Amino acid sequence: MARKDLERTYLGHSHQEQFERNIAYAQALIVGGRALDGLRSAGANFGDLSAPHPEDLYRAAWTQAVSALDHWLHLEVVEHAVAIVADHTRRRPPKLNKIQVPFDVAERLHSDPADSSGDVFRDFITKHIQRDTYQRSVGIGEAIRLVTTLEGNDIWRRVGATLGMRADEVRKRQDDIVDRRNRIAHHADLGPDGRRSPISADEADAAVEWINTLATALAQRFFPLAGMPVRASTEPAGTAEASAGASAVASRPVGRHEVKAWLVRAGRGGIDADWALKNGVAVVGFHEIDDLTAADTRDKVERHVRSSLPSDAKDGRIENFSRQLWAFRGRIEVGDLVVLPVVKRQQIAIGEVTSDYFFREDNNLRHRHLRQVNWIREDISRSAIRQDLLNTLGAFMTVCKIHQNDGAWRIARLAENGEDPGPRSETIRAPEDAEEETDPGKVAPEEE
Repeated sequence: MARKDLERTYLGHSHQEQFERNIAYAQALIVGGRALDGLRSAGANFGDLSAPHPEDLYRAAWTQAVSALDHWLHLEVVEHAVAIVADHTRRRPPKLNKIQVPFDVAERLHSDPADSSGDVFRDFITKHIQRDTYQRSVGIGEAIRLVTTLEGNDIWRRVGATLGMRADEVRKRQDDIVDRRNRIAHHADLGPDGRRSPISADEADAAVEWINTLATALAQRFFPLAGMPVRASTEPAGTAEASAGASAVASRPVGRHEVKAWLVRAGRGGIDADWALKNGVAVVGFHEIDDLTAADTRDKVERHVRSSLPSDAKDGRIENFSRQLWAFRGRIEVGDLVVLPVVKRQQIAIGEVTSDYFFREDNNLRHRHLRQVNWIREDISRSAIRQDLLNTLGAFMTVCKIHQNDGAWRIARLAENGEDPGPRSETIRAPEDAEEETDPGKVAPEEE
Protein backbone atom coordinates (compact mmCIF):
# COMPACT_ATOMS: atom_id res chain seq x y z
CA MET A 1 0.00 0.00 0.00
CA ALA A 2 1.33 3.45 -0.91
CA ARG A 3 2.33 5.84 1.88
CA LYS A 4 -0.37 8.28 0.81
CA ASP A 5 -3.02 5.57 1.15
CA LEU A 6 -1.64 4.58 4.53
CA GLU A 7 -1.97 8.16 5.74
CA ARG A 8 -5.56 8.28 4.60
CA THR A 9 -6.23 5.05 6.43
CA TYR A 10 -4.83 6.19 9.75
CA LEU A 11 -5.81 9.85 9.94
CA GLY A 12 -8.63 11.46 11.89
CA HIS A 13 -12.08 10.19 11.06
CA SER A 14 -10.85 6.82 9.81
CA HIS A 15 -9.64 5.99 13.33
CA GLN A 16 -13.25 6.17 14.43
CA GLU A 17 -14.39 4.13 11.45
CA GLN A 18 -11.96 1.35 12.30
CA PHE A 19 -12.98 1.41 15.95
CA GLU A 20 -16.67 1.32 15.06
CA ARG A 21 -16.13 -1.61 12.70
CA ASN A 22 -14.29 -3.51 15.41
CA ILE A 23 -17.00 -2.79 17.98
CA ALA A 24 -19.68 -3.74 15.46
CA TYR A 25 -17.88 -7.05 14.93
CA ALA A 26 -17.91 -7.67 18.68
CA GLN A 27 -21.63 -6.90 18.79
CA ALA A 28 -22.21 -9.27 15.86
CA LEU A 29 -20.49 -12.05 17.79
CA ILE A 30 -22.94 -11.54 20.64
CA VAL A 31 -25.86 -11.66 18.20
CA GLY A 32 -24.44 -14.88 16.79
CA GLY A 33 -24.16 -16.33 20.28
CA ARG A 34 -27.78 -15.52 21.05
CA ALA A 35 -28.85 -17.13 17.77
CA LEU A 36 -26.83 -20.24 18.49
CA ASP A 37 -28.34 -20.43 21.96
CA GLY A 38 -31.80 -20.30 20.41
CA LEU A 39 -30.99 -23.11 17.98
CA ARG A 40 -29.61 -25.28 20.75
CA SER A 41 -32.68 -24.65 22.88
CA ALA A 42 -35.03 -25.42 20.02
CA GLY A 43 -33.28 -28.69 19.26
CA ALA A 44 -33.43 -27.93 15.56
CA ASN A 45 -31.69 -30.33 13.20
CA PHE A 46 -28.78 -28.20 12.01
CA GLY A 47 -26.11 -30.81 12.59
CA ASP A 48 -24.17 -31.39 15.77
CA LEU A 49 -24.67 -28.26 17.88
CA SER A 50 -23.23 -29.80 21.00
CA ALA A 51 -19.63 -28.78 20.29
CA PRO A 52 -19.97 -25.02 19.61
CA HIS A 53 -21.24 -23.06 22.59
CA PRO A 54 -22.75 -19.54 22.68
CA GLU A 55 -20.43 -18.59 25.53
CA ASP A 56 -17.43 -19.01 23.22
CA LEU A 57 -18.82 -16.22 21.03
CA TYR A 58 -19.46 -14.02 24.05
CA ARG A 59 -15.85 -14.48 25.15
CA ALA A 60 -14.65 -13.65 21.64
CA ALA A 61 -16.75 -10.47 21.65
CA TRP A 62 -15.31 -9.46 25.01
CA THR A 63 -11.75 -9.91 23.76
CA GLN A 64 -12.49 -8.14 20.48
CA ALA A 65 -13.82 -5.02 22.22
CA VAL A 66 -10.77 -4.65 24.47
CA SER A 67 -8.48 -5.12 21.47
CA ALA A 68 -10.43 -2.48 19.54
CA LEU A 69 -9.78 0.08 22.28
CA ASP A 70 -6.07 -0.81 22.42
CA HIS A 71 -5.70 -0.53 18.63
CA TRP A 72 -7.55 2.78 18.43
CA LEU A 73 -5.48 4.36 21.19
CA HIS A 74 -2.22 3.38 19.47
CA LEU A 75 -3.38 5.10 16.26
CA GLU A 76 -4.44 8.26 18.07
CA VAL A 77 -1.26 8.51 20.12
CA VAL A 78 0.93 8.23 17.02
CA GLU A 79 -0.96 10.94 15.11
CA HIS A 80 -1.09 13.33 18.05
CA ALA A 81 2.56 12.80 18.99
CA VAL A 82 3.64 13.50 15.41
CA ALA A 83 1.54 16.67 15.32
CA ILE A 84 2.92 17.93 18.64
CA VAL A 85 6.54 17.39 17.59
CA ALA A 86 5.90 19.18 14.30
CA ASP A 87 4.63 22.29 16.11
CA HIS A 88 7.70 23.99 17.64
CA THR A 89 5.53 26.56 19.45
CA ARG A 90 3.69 23.88 21.39
CA ARG A 91 4.67 22.71 24.85
CA ARG A 92 5.59 19.06 24.68
CA PRO A 93 4.15 16.72 27.28
CA PRO A 94 6.86 15.66 29.78
CA LYS A 95 6.44 11.98 28.98
CA LEU A 96 6.84 12.60 25.24
CA ASN A 97 9.80 14.91 25.84
CA LYS A 98 11.66 12.22 27.79
CA ILE A 99 11.63 9.68 24.97
CA GLN A 100 15.18 8.95 23.87
CA VAL A 101 15.59 9.00 20.12
CA PRO A 102 18.28 6.62 18.71
CA PHE A 103 21.25 8.29 17.04
CA ASP A 104 20.35 7.11 13.54
CA VAL A 105 16.83 8.53 13.86
CA ALA A 106 18.14 11.82 15.27
CA GLU A 107 20.60 12.03 12.40
CA ARG A 108 17.88 11.50 9.83
CA LEU A 109 15.70 14.15 11.48
CA HIS A 110 18.61 16.58 11.59
CA SER A 111 19.42 16.06 7.93
CA ASP A 112 15.80 16.67 6.95
CA PRO A 113 14.09 18.80 9.65
CA ALA A 114 10.90 19.09 7.64
CA ASP A 115 10.44 15.34 7.90
CA SER A 116 10.10 15.53 11.68
CA SER A 117 6.35 15.77 11.03
CA GLY A 118 6.44 12.94 8.51
CA ASP A 119 7.69 9.46 7.96
CA VAL A 120 10.82 9.38 10.11
CA PHE A 121 9.30 10.37 13.43
CA ARG A 122 6.04 8.57 12.66
CA ASP A 123 7.85 5.30 12.06
CA PHE A 124 9.94 5.82 15.19
CA ILE A 125 7.04 6.58 17.56
CA THR A 126 4.98 3.75 16.08
CA LYS A 127 7.73 1.26 16.84
CA HIS A 128 8.44 2.85 20.22
CA ILE A 129 4.92 2.25 21.53
CA GLN A 130 4.05 -0.93 19.64
CA ARG A 131 4.81 -3.14 22.65
CA ASP A 132 2.85 -0.92 25.06
CA THR A 133 -0.57 -2.17 26.04
CA TYR A 134 -3.38 0.37 26.29
CA GLN A 135 -6.06 -1.71 27.96
CA ARG A 136 -5.94 -1.41 31.74
CA SER A 137 -6.41 2.03 33.28
CA VAL A 138 -2.70 2.40 34.03
CA GLY A 139 -1.77 1.73 30.41
CA ILE A 140 -4.48 4.03 29.09
CA GLY A 141 -3.25 6.77 31.40
CA GLU A 142 0.30 6.32 30.10
CA ALA A 143 -0.99 6.62 26.53
CA ILE A 144 -2.79 9.89 27.29
CA ARG A 145 0.28 11.27 29.09
CA LEU A 146 2.22 11.01 25.83
CA VAL A 147 -0.01 13.63 24.24
CA THR A 148 -1.14 15.81 27.17
CA THR A 149 0.54 17.53 30.10
CA LEU A 150 -1.89 15.93 32.56
CA GLU A 151 -0.92 13.31 35.11
CA GLY A 152 -2.81 10.09 35.75
CA ASN A 153 -5.09 11.33 38.53
CA ASP A 154 -6.16 14.37 36.52
CA ILE A 155 -6.78 12.21 33.46
CA TRP A 156 -9.17 9.88 35.24
CA ARG A 157 -10.91 12.68 37.13
CA ARG A 158 -11.77 14.25 33.78
CA VAL A 159 -12.91 10.98 32.31
CA GLY A 160 -15.03 10.37 35.39
CA ALA A 161 -16.60 13.82 35.12
CA THR A 162 -17.52 13.08 31.52
CA LEU A 163 -19.15 9.78 32.46
CA GLY A 164 -20.77 11.01 35.67
CA MET A 165 -18.67 8.62 37.77
CA ARG A 166 -15.86 8.82 40.28
CA ALA A 167 -12.40 8.32 38.84
CA ASP A 168 -11.83 5.17 40.89
CA GLU A 169 -15.12 3.72 39.65
CA VAL A 170 -14.11 4.26 36.03
CA ARG A 171 -10.71 2.68 36.57
CA LYS A 172 -12.11 -0.32 38.42
CA ARG A 173 -14.77 -0.93 35.77
CA GLN A 174 -12.16 -0.90 33.01
CA ASP A 175 -9.65 -3.01 34.93
CA ASP A 176 -12.29 -5.62 35.78
CA ILE A 177 -13.17 -5.96 32.09
CA VAL A 178 -9.52 -6.30 31.10
CA ASP A 179 -8.86 -8.82 33.88
CA ARG A 180 -11.64 -10.99 32.49
CA ARG A 181 -10.28 -10.51 28.98
CA ASN A 182 -6.85 -11.68 30.13
CA ARG A 183 -8.32 -14.71 31.81
CA ILE A 184 -10.17 -15.55 28.59
CA ALA A 185 -7.15 -14.97 26.36
CA HIS A 186 -4.42 -16.53 28.52
CA HIS A 187 -6.16 -19.06 30.75
CA ALA A 188 -9.11 -20.22 28.63
CA ASP A 189 -11.38 -18.45 31.16
CA LEU A 190 -10.70 -21.19 33.69
CA GLY A 191 -11.32 -20.47 37.36
CA PRO A 192 -9.40 -21.85 40.35
CA ASP A 193 -11.53 -25.02 40.20
CA GLY A 194 -10.41 -25.73 36.63
CA ARG A 195 -13.84 -24.94 35.17
CA ARG A 196 -14.70 -22.19 32.74
CA SER A 197 -16.38 -19.22 34.37
CA PRO A 198 -19.92 -18.75 33.04
CA ILE A 199 -20.57 -15.75 30.84
CA SER A 200 -23.88 -14.42 29.51
CA ALA A 201 -24.85 -12.40 26.47
CA ASP A 202 -25.89 -9.51 28.71
CA GLU A 203 -22.50 -9.50 30.44
CA ALA A 204 -20.68 -9.45 27.11
CA ASP A 205 -22.99 -6.76 25.76
CA ALA A 206 -22.38 -4.59 28.82
CA ALA A 207 -18.61 -4.98 28.45
CA VAL A 208 -18.67 -4.01 24.77
CA GLU A 209 -20.95 -1.04 25.50
CA TRP A 210 -18.62 0.13 28.26
CA ILE A 211 -15.58 0.00 25.96
CA ASN A 212 -17.47 2.06 23.39
CA THR A 213 -18.52 4.60 26.03
CA LEU A 214 -15.02 4.88 27.49
CA ALA A 215 -13.50 5.45 24.05
CA THR A 216 -16.00 8.25 23.45
CA ALA A 217 -15.09 9.92 26.74
CA LEU A 218 -11.37 9.66 25.97
CA ALA A 219 -11.89 11.05 22.48
CA GLN A 220 -13.90 14.01 23.74
CA ARG A 221 -11.54 14.87 26.58
CA PHE A 222 -8.15 14.31 24.95
CA PHE A 223 -8.58 13.99 21.17
CA PRO A 224 -8.40 16.45 19.55
CA LEU A 225 -5.80 18.59 21.26
CA ALA A 226 -6.24 22.33 20.84
CA GLY A 227 -4.05 23.91 18.20
CA MET A 228 -2.84 20.76 16.46
CA PRO A 229 -1.32 21.65 13.09
CA VAL A 230 -2.36 20.00 9.87
CA ARG A 231 0.18 18.10 7.79
CA ALA A 232 0.89 19.43 4.34
CA SER A 233 -1.25 17.89 1.64
CA THR A 234 -0.88 17.88 -2.11
CA GLU A 235 -4.59 17.36 -2.67
CA PRO A 236 -6.28 20.60 -3.75
CA ALA A 237 -9.26 21.93 -1.86
CA GLY A 238 -12.52 22.49 -3.69
CA THR A 239 -12.43 25.46 -6.03
CA ALA A 240 -16.14 26.06 -6.49
CA GLU A 241 -17.35 29.62 -6.00
CA ALA A 242 -18.95 30.24 -2.61
CA SER A 243 -22.70 30.58 -2.86
CA ALA A 244 -24.70 33.58 -1.73
CA GLY A 245 -25.78 31.50 1.25
CA ALA A 246 -22.16 30.91 2.22
CA SER A 247 -21.39 34.62 2.05
CA ALA A 248 -24.40 35.42 4.20
CA VAL A 249 -23.38 32.87 6.80
CA ALA A 250 -19.77 34.00 6.82
CA SER A 251 -20.78 37.66 7.29
CA ARG A 252 -22.64 36.90 10.50
CA PRO A 253 -20.74 37.01 13.80
CA VAL A 254 -19.77 33.53 14.94
CA GLY A 255 -18.63 32.85 18.47
CA ARG A 256 -19.32 30.94 21.63
CA HIS A 257 -22.60 32.77 22.32
CA GLU A 258 -23.67 33.48 18.75
CA VAL A 259 -23.98 31.17 15.73
CA LYS A 260 -23.40 27.53 16.61
CA ALA A 261 -22.10 24.67 14.53
CA TRP A 262 -23.07 21.03 14.93
CA LEU A 263 -21.82 17.72 13.63
CA VAL A 264 -24.92 15.85 12.41
CA ARG A 265 -24.31 12.49 10.81
CA ALA A 266 -26.94 11.03 8.53
CA GLY A 267 -27.54 7.94 10.65
CA ARG A 268 -24.93 5.53 11.94
CA GLY A 269 -21.77 5.77 9.86
CA GLY A 270 -23.37 8.46 7.65
CA ILE A 271 -25.37 5.81 5.79
CA ASP A 272 -27.92 8.34 4.47
CA ALA A 273 -25.57 11.22 3.61
CA ASP A 274 -26.40 11.29 -0.10
CA TRP A 275 -30.12 11.08 0.66
CA ALA A 276 -29.86 14.01 3.07
CA LEU A 277 -28.02 16.17 0.53
CA LYS A 278 -30.44 15.30 -2.26
CA ASN A 279 -33.49 16.13 -0.13
CA GLY A 280 -32.16 19.22 1.63
CA VAL A 281 -32.43 17.86 5.16
CA ALA A 282 -30.44 16.77 8.17
CA VAL A 283 -31.44 13.28 9.29
CA VAL A 284 -30.25 11.29 12.30
CA GLY A 285 -31.77 7.80 12.20
CA PHE A 286 -32.80 6.55 15.68
CA HIS A 287 -35.48 4.48 14.01
CA GLU A 288 -36.78 3.02 17.28
CA ILE A 289 -38.07 6.41 18.49
CA ASP A 290 -41.42 7.84 17.40
CA ASP A 291 -42.44 11.49 16.83
CA LEU A 292 -40.74 13.96 19.21
CA THR A 293 -42.69 17.04 18.14
CA ALA A 294 -44.50 17.29 21.48
CA ALA A 295 -41.37 16.53 23.51
CA ASP A 296 -40.30 20.13 24.03
CA THR A 297 -38.02 19.58 27.04
CA ARG A 298 -35.06 17.35 27.76
CA ASP A 299 -37.05 15.40 30.37
CA LYS A 300 -39.93 14.80 27.96
CA VAL A 301 -37.52 13.46 25.34
CA GLU A 302 -36.04 11.07 27.88
CA ARG A 303 -39.48 9.84 28.97
CA HIS A 304 -40.42 9.34 25.31
CA VAL A 305 -37.21 7.44 24.61
CA ARG A 306 -37.69 5.26 27.68
CA SER A 307 -41.23 4.35 26.64
CA SER A 308 -40.16 3.67 23.02
CA LEU A 309 -37.28 1.31 23.77
CA PRO A 310 -37.74 -2.24 25.08
CA SER A 311 -38.42 -2.50 28.80
CA ASP A 312 -35.01 -4.11 29.36
CA ALA A 313 -33.09 -1.28 27.65
CA LYS A 314 -30.08 -0.22 29.66
CA ASP A 315 -29.97 3.21 31.30
CA GLY A 316 -26.85 4.07 29.34
CA ARG A 317 -28.60 3.51 26.03
CA ILE A 318 -31.59 5.58 27.14
CA GLU A 319 -29.29 8.41 28.20
CA ASN A 320 -27.36 8.13 24.93
CA PHE A 321 -30.48 8.39 22.76
CA SER A 322 -32.03 11.13 24.90
CA ARG A 323 -29.03 13.45 24.83
CA GLN A 324 -28.52 13.24 21.11
CA LEU A 325 -32.20 13.44 20.19
CA TRP A 326 -32.72 16.43 22.49
CA ALA A 327 -29.78 18.16 20.83
CA PHE A 328 -31.34 17.53 17.40
CA ARG A 329 -34.90 18.28 18.57
CA GLY A 330 -34.35 21.17 20.96
CA ARG A 331 -30.82 22.61 21.06
CA ILE A 332 -30.10 23.13 17.37
CA GLU A 333 -31.70 26.39 16.21
CA VAL A 334 -32.69 27.83 12.86
CA GLY A 335 -29.62 29.57 11.45
CA ASP A 336 -27.14 27.20 13.06
CA LEU A 337 -24.57 25.50 10.85
CA VAL A 338 -24.47 21.74 10.41
CA VAL A 339 -21.58 19.64 9.16
CA LEU A 340 -22.25 16.33 7.43
CA PRO A 341 -19.31 13.96 6.79
CA VAL A 342 -19.65 12.23 3.42
CA VAL A 343 -17.47 9.28 4.32
CA LYS A 344 -17.30 7.45 1.01
CA ARG A 345 -15.99 10.56 -0.78
CA GLN A 346 -13.70 11.74 2.04
CA GLN A 347 -15.54 15.09 1.99
CA ILE A 348 -17.79 17.12 4.22
CA ALA A 349 -20.90 19.15 3.48
CA ILE A 350 -21.89 22.32 5.35
CA GLY A 351 -25.41 23.69 5.55
CA GLU A 352 -27.60 26.17 7.38
CA VAL A 353 -30.59 24.92 9.37
CA THR A 354 -33.80 26.46 7.98
CA SER A 355 -36.53 24.73 10.00
CA ASP A 356 -37.41 23.45 13.41
CA TYR A 357 -37.49 19.72 14.06
CA PHE A 358 -40.20 17.79 12.24
CA PHE A 359 -41.23 14.15 12.01
CA ARG A 360 -42.28 12.43 8.81
CA GLU A 361 -43.75 8.97 8.43
CA ASP A 362 -41.61 7.11 5.92
CA ASN A 363 -41.30 3.51 4.80
CA ASN A 364 -37.60 3.85 5.56
CA LEU A 365 -37.64 4.27 9.33
CA ARG A 366 -34.24 6.00 9.26
CA HIS A 367 -35.77 8.97 7.40
CA ARG A 368 -38.25 10.19 10.03
CA HIS A 369 -36.44 12.65 12.36
CA LEU A 370 -35.57 15.66 10.21
CA ARG A 371 -34.54 19.32 9.99
CA GLN A 372 -34.61 21.25 6.72
CA VAL A 373 -31.16 22.45 5.66
CA ASN A 374 -29.82 24.72 2.94
CA TRP A 375 -26.69 22.82 1.92
CA ILE A 376 -24.19 25.57 1.11
CA ARG A 377 -21.24 23.37 0.14
CA GLU A 378 -21.24 19.62 -0.48
CA ASP A 379 -17.70 18.87 -1.65
CA ILE A 380 -15.16 20.22 0.85
CA SER A 381 -12.17 17.90 0.86
CA ARG A 382 -10.92 16.65 4.21
CA SER A 383 -7.45 17.74 3.10
CA ALA A 384 -8.64 21.37 3.36
CA ILE A 385 -9.35 20.98 7.08
CA ARG A 386 -6.75 21.21 9.83
CA GLN A 387 -6.19 18.16 11.98
CA ASP A 388 -7.67 19.49 15.22
CA LEU A 389 -10.97 20.24 13.51
CA LEU A 390 -10.84 16.94 11.62
CA ASN A 391 -10.55 15.12 14.93
CA THR A 392 -13.63 16.92 16.24
CA LEU A 393 -15.53 15.88 13.10
CA GLY A 394 -14.41 12.30 13.80
CA ALA A 395 -16.24 12.18 17.14
CA PHE A 396 -18.04 8.96 18.07
CA MET A 397 -21.57 10.27 17.93
CA THR A 398 -24.37 11.16 15.54
CA VAL A 399 -25.06 14.65 16.93
CA CYS A 400 -22.32 16.77 18.51
CA LYS A 401 -21.80 20.49 19.10
CA ILE A 402 -18.62 21.80 17.46
CA HIS A 403 -17.18 24.29 19.93
CA GLN A 404 -13.53 23.44 20.44
CA ASN A 405 -10.73 25.52 18.92
CA ASP A 406 -13.01 28.23 17.51
CA GLY A 407 -14.85 25.54 15.56
CA ALA A 408 -18.03 27.44 14.64
CA TRP A 409 -16.12 30.37 13.15
CA ARG A 410 -13.89 28.02 11.16
CA ILE A 411 -16.89 26.09 9.82
CA ALA A 412 -18.34 29.39 8.59
CA ARG A 413 -15.07 30.17 6.82
CA LEU A 414 -15.07 26.73 5.22
CA ALA A 415 -18.61 27.37 3.99
CA GLU A 416 -17.45 30.66 2.49
CA ASN A 417 -14.27 29.68 0.68
CA GLY A 418 -13.53 26.01 1.31
CA GLU A 419 -10.48 26.70 3.50
CA ASP A 420 -9.89 26.24 7.21
CA PRO A 421 -7.91 29.21 8.60
CA GLY A 422 -7.39 27.61 12.00
CA PRO A 423 -8.51 29.19 15.29
CA ARG A 424 -8.34 32.98 15.57
CA SER A 425 -6.47 32.66 18.87
CA GLU A 426 -4.73 29.85 20.71
CA THR A 427 -6.70 30.88 23.78
CA ILE A 428 -10.01 29.86 22.23
CA ARG A 429 -10.83 26.53 23.84
CA ALA A 430 -13.93 24.57 24.66
CA PRO A 431 -15.43 26.00 27.89
CA GLU A 432 -15.20 23.77 30.95
CA ASP A 433 -18.72 24.54 32.05
CA ALA A 434 -22.03 22.83 32.62
CA GLU A 435 -23.01 23.01 28.96
CA GLU A 436 -19.97 21.00 27.92
CA GLU A 437 -20.66 18.36 30.54
CA THR A 438 -24.18 17.84 29.16
CA ASP A 439 -23.13 17.99 25.52
CA PRO A 440 -24.58 15.04 23.54
CA GLY A 441 -21.12 14.44 22.13
CA LYS A 442 -20.13 12.98 25.50
CA VAL A 443 -21.95 9.75 24.81
CA ALA A 444 -21.65 6.90 22.38
CA PRO A 445 -23.39 6.95 18.99
CA GLU A 446 -26.80 5.52 18.38
CA GLU A 447 -27.09 1.77 17.97
CA GLU A 448 -28.94 0.77 14.84
